Amino acid sequence: MKNPSELLHRHILALLLMAVLCLPVTADSADQASPLSLSDCISTALSHSTAILTAENDVVAAKSRSTSAKSSYLPQMSVQNNTFVWGSGGVLNKSTTGTAFAVTQNVWDGGLREAGVRHANYGVTQSTAGLSRTQQSVVFNVSKAYYEALRARHLAAVAQSNVTYSEGLRDQVVARAEEGEAARIDVLPVEAQLASAHVSLLSAQNSVRTSIIQLQNLMGLESQPGFDVLDVSDDDALPIESLDDYIAAAVQSRPDILESKAATGASAASVKSARIALYPRPNISADYQRQIQGGFTSSSSQMVGSIVFDIFNGNANRAAYKEARANQSSAQLQEQQVLRDIRAQVEEAYLNLINTKQRITASDASLQAAKSNYEAQRERYSLGLGTVLDLLNAEVQVITAQSDVVQARYDNYTAISQMEYAVGRQRGAK
Repeated sequence: MKNPSELLHRHILALLLMAVLCLPVTADSADQASPLSLSDCISTALSHSTAILTAENDVVAAKSRSTSAKSSYLPQMSVQNNTFVWGSGGVLNKSTTGTAFAVTQNVWDGGLREAGVRHANYGVTQSTAGLSRTQQSVVFNVSKAYYEALRARHLAAVAQSNVTYSEGLRDQVVARAEEGEAARIDVLPVEAQLASAHVSLLSAQNSVRTSIIQLQNLMGLESQPGFDVLDVSDDDALPIESLDDYIAAAVQSRPDILESKAATGASAASVKSARIALYPRPNISADYQRQIQGGFTSSSSQMVGSIVFDIFNGNANRAAYKEARANQSSAQLQEQQVLRDIRAQVEEAYLNLINTKQRITASDASLQAAKSNYEAQRERYSLGLGTVLDLLNAEVQVITAQSDVVQARYDNYTAISQMEYAVGRQRGAK
């Protein structure tokens, strides 16, 4: 009969072996995650982006400030516990403690309350518009990074085809040299080209990895192994509108226009508040107090009216007014600059859109010509009519044309996203 401790030892070893065998399966499962579409990436970014989460917090804070400012229109109620001490001739005679319910109402403060509420309301508008523009920025940046990842993938495929071309040419030259139809020295430039192609392939493959990391970072994610994205189709391209239509749409849609107008409004409210403090200002308030326990009287009420004028405070009020006026001037200048920036951004995006469309057509034609030339040079070489250098030059032309096609295609996708961003549209996935 076997020792129970030996059986336990074997059982533990078996469990450990099973765990080790299961590890590669788990890793493979993680690496085989389904590729994400642009829509998936954008949705993830909108819920994970630090910039958006921060902008949402700014909106919450602005709404809270608005609520706080508006509360001055309402009566302020509290329960107070007061201790009264009195005496005569410097001698403490009596003291009493009482609990009372108190109501205080600010009736009029010369317009400071209204200016504060107006400033807070503009702050809500400003932060809400800022959130919208931040969301659009995240969508654009994620879209751009998504296309960069696809661009890197396709350029890596071009680099791989360069290696394949060079290997095929090397084999062809070696075969001809062995048959005595070519000099063995003809292999040297081909091998040099092949070595260079391998270097380019390594660089392109690294660009694929780094572009994926950059995309994940913009989505608000940690770098994850097995992360991949789906390609897009040529049917995703949008028809091009006129420049005037794009500019008109931008003026209507861009949230940063509303944001800059709100900033100007908030600065105007600050100027009004600072101006009020320069002159005598009325202050009317009402108080009501009802005894709950102890104290002197059962209840009391009063309305107090006063005129407040800061005779001297080291020029603090005037300095605050000058600061508010300077901030208002800056806000007005910034509002005007935003409109100029928008027009410039739309025009730039429009030119990029037109240019990439033209480049797509030209690069497609260039690729077809390069392929035809390569096949012709390959045929000439096989017939002994061409040289290795002719083939190498033809191969370089094909690789260059393939790269140009990839660059033009994804530059066009990026230009479309750039135009949507410049106009102020939050474009969905392709």
